[in-house]
Amino acid sequence: MLSRVVLSAAATAAASLKNAAVLGPGVLQATRIFHTGQPSLAPVPPLPEYGGKVRFGLIPEEFFQFLYPKTGVTGPYMLGTGLILYFLSKEIYVITPETITTISTIGLLIYGIKKYGASVGKFADKLNEEKIAKLEEVKQASIKNIQDAIDFEKAQQALVEKRHYLFDVQRNNIAMALEVTYRERLHRVYKEVKNRLDYQISVQNMMRRKEQEHMINWVEKNVMKSISTQQEKETIAKCIEELKLLAKKAQTQPVM
Repeated sequence: MLSRVVLSAAATAAASLKNAAVLGPGVLQATRIFHTGQPSLAPVPPLPEYGGKVRFGLIPEEFFQFLYPKTGVTGPYMLGTGLILYFLSKEIYVITPETITTISTIGLLIYGIKKYGASVGKFADKLNEEKIAKLEEVKQASIKNIQDAIDFEKAQQALVEKRHYLFDVQRNNIAMALEVTYRERLHRVYKEVKNRLDYQISVQNMMRRKEQEHMINWVEKNVMKSISTQQEKETIAKCIEELKLLAKKAQTQPVM
């Protein structure tokens, strides 16, 4: 009689579970569909940091809340008790020494978890926080490096946008260099022409001077040839007389 009740309750619960849409995070969906097509590109929701509320260490609270409207508060407990009694009465599960060992091991595990679980959890949380802090530091450093690279790229883009100013300056410099070269060559041509003209003037002056010297020498030579010895003596004598007259006049004049 008890086995029939347990079987009917299990069948009802299984049918209800199959018709259920979504349970809590601790309940496995039996009607999950395996997708074999293209994976969705939608963002995956983050996993919860802490698990859902459970009873007896492994049964999700959602399971009790799901059965509460149909079976009341004691329904899940009666279902679990009925299943255990059914397995034992039908000898589906036979109690052996390994069962005692398993129960003892589970008890020790529960005791250890109750006694040291909080401290171990705090230690694990501390290690996790340190890892997260290191990862956050690496993340911030990477963000800073990327931001610096972005700023540098923006600065380079700004320089590229202003490169026409540089081209204008280069064009002006080239124009000034061409103007300087042109003026240097023009000055060189001016100096060369001036030197040649000065040379021609010097040649003409020299020729004129030589001609004058030659003419003077020729005239002097011809004059000297035309004067005889007697005329030279008379001229010298006349000059002496004039000098004497000048000397007398100088003596007769009173001294001031």
